[in-house]
Amino acid sequence: MVHGEHKPEIKLVEVRTPYDVTSGSPRAASLYDFRVGAETVTVEVHLAAVRTRDGQMPPEKVRDAAKAFLELQAEHCGWDRLPKDSVLSTAAMDVVINRLGWPPRFGRKVPPQDTQIRES
Repeated sequence: MVHGEHKPEIKLVEVRTPYDVTSGSPRAASLYDFRVGAETVTVEVHLAAVRTRDGQMPPEKVRDAAKAFLELQAEHCGWDRLPKDSVLSTAAMDVVINRLGWPPRFGRKVPPQDTQIRES
């Protein structure tokens, strides 16, 4: 955050799906409209960005990730210069997931190791 700048309230206003999210198309995305202070800011979340090893992220996690993405952007450019429209792509989602301390989207499940010594 830029020195002297305060963090405004961020509130989800609406989720829109202008592209068919069930088609599997590369353009499949949802638009998350947030009220940031007095401004409306939109985050386009690509369908590919919410895919995980176990399927799609739940809507609550996508909302939380989009909000965290806005906060990351504000750290870089300042709340007063936050873009009105931005895209939460797969690469950006990986940064957000790391920031939130969530497990990686496609981290592999490691089976328990057999620690017994086997005789040949």
